[in-house]
Amino acid sequence: MKILYLSTPSFADCDIPLVRTMQAKGHDVTFLLMLAPHNLQYTIIDIKKEYPYTGVFPSSVYPELKAFDGYIDMDKFFVANRTSNKSYSLSYWKKTLSIYRFIRRNKFDVIHTPCLFGLKRMLFYFAGCKVITTIHDPFPHTGEKNGTSIQNRKIAVRYSNGITLLNNKQKDEFCSFYNVSSNKLCINKLGVYENIALMASDVIADKKKNILFFGRISPYKGIEYLCEAMEIVRKEIPDATLTIAGSGKLYFDIKPYLTKGYIDLQNRFIQTHEIATMLKQCAICVCPYIDATQSGVIMTSFALSKPVIASNVGGLSEMIEEGKSGLLVEPQNPIELANAIIKLLKDPAKLDMMEAYIKESYYKGKDSWANIAETYIDFYNRII
Repeated sequence: MKILYLSTPSFADCDIPLVRTMQAKGHDVTFLLMLAPHNLQYTIIDIKKEYPYTGVFPSSVYPELKAFDGYIDMDKFFVANRTSNKSYSLSYWKKTLSIYRFIRRNKFDVIHTPCLFGLKRMLFYFAGCKVITTIHDPFPHTGEKNGTSIQNRKIAVRYSNGITLLNNKQKDEFCSFYNVSSNKLCINKLGVYENIALMASDVIADKKKNILFFGRISPYKGIEYLCEAMEIVRKEIPDATLTIAGSGKLYFDIKPYLTKGYIDLQNRFIQTHEIATMLKQCAICVCPYIDATQSGVIMTSFALSKPVIASNVGGLSEMIEEGKSGLLVEPQNPIELANAIIKLLKDPAKLDMMEAYIKESYYKGKDSWANIAETYIDFYNRII
């Protein structure tokens, strides 16, 4: 079975470990990364200079991608490059046609992708192989545009041969909303974003009483409730601090909190090696989301064995084992969130136990990439 994994930099942190695991198990997997000027720096991809040609090329055209040499098979790592961000540009259409020809020429049996191919790229569904689409967010988040994204989801559901969801909790709602049979679905999960752990190997761990929020800032992330919670935490633990790190528009007035001196706001694009350092030097990560599906932030935190306190929304309860890898709290409840933070900060032994559990479960046990990869391979075989 020949597999093409077609991805973008926004999903590279979870897709590259999956491809690596499949290749290590002896499966014939080619990785194709779609690049454009706007996404050359994203998660674990950090490209400084754009390659000035459009088409499908070996990954060696970008020297920065050599960082993955020895991690995945570089002979099976390609990039689909375009030189314009405009979706109706000549470069866009040339790149689309180049990908289509690449698929046809290599006679893949399966394309697996987290990309939602809309009307402009529908020909990928008719390239002569089975298409499996992983839909990371079955429904748009609060405060985010949903018109085009809903349309693209509907197209993906209709024309893909199989659909993967990354949590079981939203399965029934998804099937009902998109009018799809559960027989077409594979329910799998995310593994740890292990690449980030490699970037923190030289960082000295420092378990100070720092709480970390990182990731793109958006209204559904619930950061204002975390700031309120920290007011309560500080009364119990005066030396507790909070780091908020991520790009995006601050959608609430954070200035009153910043004046008190215990919040470090880094409202910018945070490079992966910086996140690795922040993780290694924090005590707990917090995801105070108003709504969610699953969370790459949680899997990034688990890569450094950091416990997570998260809102009990979407599929997050399937990612966090209560009392073992973190704690779940009700959304939009700063008092409950504060109590959970205080509970863990006052119990270093509990934090140590959680870190040990995360390391064992996600790198070796039931939640490892090895088990996740086998679930996908079984699904491919069933679809074929």
